Amino acid sequence: METVVVQLTNKKAYKLLEDLEELELIKLLKKSPDVSTLKGAIKTPMSNEDIDKQLNQIRGEWQRDF
Repeated sequence: METVVVQLTNKKAYKLLEDLEELELIKLLKKSPDVSTLKGAIKTPMSNEDIDKQLNQIRGEWQRDF
């Protein structure tokens, strides 16, 4: 199967897609938000360096537990 991205230009188009999914012709997938969108929603912004430090710390803890 092939995955494609579709931009809807009319609200009725989504209903048509849902109908196609109900007929088991397609499967609608939810798109996860971009990292940049999530980063802007954080109340306490972190620098890229701080994020890298924290990720490395978490990875080290994860590897230690196994």
